[in-house]
Amino acid sequence: MSAKGASKRHSFIVFIVLVGLGLVTLVSYYLFYLPYLEARQISTQKSLVLMDTVVDVRVDGPNSEELVAKAFATMGGLEKVLSRFIDESEITRINLGAGQWVKVSPATLEVIELGVAIGDLTGGVFDITIGAVLDLWGFGSGRHRVPSEEELDKALATVDYAKVEIDKEEGRIRIPPGTVLDLGGIAKGYIVDRGTELLRQGKVQRSIINAGGDISTIGRRPDDMPWRVGVQDPEQPSEIRWILPLDDSSVVTSGDYQRYFMQDDVRYHHIIDPRDGYPARGLRSVTIVGADSVTCDALSTAVFVLGWEEGRALVEKLPEIEAIITSDTDTWVSPGLANLVTQQ
Repeated sequence: MSAKGASKRHSFIVFIVLVGLGLVTLVSYYLFYLPYLEARQISTQKSLVLMDTVVDVRVDGPNSEELVAKAFATMGGLEKVLSRFIDESEITRINLGAGQWVKVSPATLEVIELGVAIGDLTGGVFDITIGAVLDLWGFGSGRHRVPSEEELDKALATVDYAKVEIDKEEGRIRIPPGTVLDLGGIAKGYIVDRGTELLRQGKVQRSIINAGGDISTIGRRPDDMPWRVGVQDPEQPSEIRWILPLDDSSVVTSGDYQRYFMQDDVRYHHIIDPRDGYPARGLRSVTIVGADSVTCDALSTAVFVLGWEEGRALVEKLPEIEAIITSDTDTWVSPGLANLVTQQ
């Protein structure tokens, strides 16, 4: 078969990305993407571990190999700045210097400002000062346990995003003594967006970044159709329940099946309600589709915490946001997705 014939044949390959999986499915990559890479030598795909997950970057276009390397360098550099679990990060410096002004980079300032804005939008159910409560539950350290009411009350007293002070002119941040800043609900989306922005500036034909389920795309598939994104079934996370189209946009899923531990036959997941300090109840998963990953990342957490009624109400008042919300007994698909999403 000629190279032209091979290119035409592979232009109809179906790409399925698993939303919410912590690991990239290598089998899917070899089945669906590798033949296309062989036919189009200007394509590059690479996977690395960043942000405690596997990050997969696929790029089509001139200089694709160089751009993939630059995207990973950008994302890796931002992780070193924004993760509170890295000793030299700016978030660690802010937490260690609680009560004092701390000079930070424009990126840190921007993410914190976005986090506070999402806090305002959601009535405080998204709170970037939740770190002390997360630490009690062992999310991050891996030493999971159910904290006492006394411990939770003490930690909750340090949680209030509205008390984060932002000095944009001087480029500095101050948090109250005892407060622990945690950007886990927003930083990954921001980092993925910066990787996508770099690729867009490089004028790539098409790209897809998948950071453990935080997915951002440029352009369309080689057959000029939208990317097809698979959303996991929260009851059976190894199975795909919905397929939705993604066209030059982002999608993020939060679910109670992603990070959790069991104690006394009770599942305790990592999506904590800052109002009472316990894992949010009522929903199984929330998938948010929008223009950028940082907004989708934060809103997927916020809607999960808000629950069935309030979560739907929030999505409905945001014209640029679509969602799939799943409870134990029902699923709601926002009007803008209703005629596009297909159930498996």
